[in-house]
Amino acid sequence: MEAPETKRLNLNLPKSVFDELGMLAKASGRTMTEIVRIALGLVAVVMNEKKSGHKIMITDHDGTPIKELVLPR
Repeated sequence: MEAPETKRLNLNLPKSVFDELGMLAKASGRTMTEIVRIALGLVAVVMNEKKSGHKIMITDHDGTPIKELVLPR
């Protein structure tokens, strides 16, 4: 199976955001690139669900809503 074509993206992040990205990568055992890819996938899900009139909720173990995930504008 052939690897998908990739493109390079350079971006500037405030040091605090860069450090947080590094901590998330280390804590999860993933690379910074993998964390960014996961984040983009989550943003896409939230945007698509919002477009469909749905909400993304965090619930407790019984399914009781605790908070709604909302993307900043």
